Amino acid sequence: MLDKTYELVCRLSSDTALERIKTLLSKEWVKYRADNHSITSIKTPLVLAGFDPRGYSHANWVGVNPFGYVSGVEVRCEPGDNGLTKVIVRIDRCRAFVLAASSVALGALVASALPPLGGAIFIIAFSCAAWFGTVSFLGGSLIKREIADHLNEAPRQRRWYVLE
Repeated sequence: MLDKTYELVCRLSSDTALERIKTLLSKEWVKYRADNHSITSIKTPLVLAGFDPRGYSHANWVGVNPFGYVSGVEVRCEPGDNGLTKVIVRIDRCRAFVLAASSVALGALVASALPPLGGAIFIIAFSCAAWFGTVSFLGGSLIKREIADHLNEAPRQRRWYVLE
């Protein structure tokens, strides 16, 4: 339950895929060790304050560095059929569980100041939001999405518009 595994398929060679993933991890402040056909994170950024630049990212639509919410990432590339490469991403979400649990504890403290029915509704809603936001989204699907975006053959071009 702490680990989440995703399988992605791309048209790149395994070496090219690993290079793109290394580039992504470097941009997101993740220190890693690269072996033959795998990458294992050694240290993910631990963001303690809102002004820390390691907590922000330009690689996703949310603007948050999701690697700061997980304990580790392991990526393995395996050559597949028809020139396709299978990329297996394993995410250690222990830090996300701790962050969600601390948020729920804080929410329980706030809920204790509310009337019983309102407090129960608040703590249930707050617990669901903490779980889905921290563990499921930031600690899972957003990381998978970032890696998949970097494995595209033609990465998206970001366009900046000036509003007048």
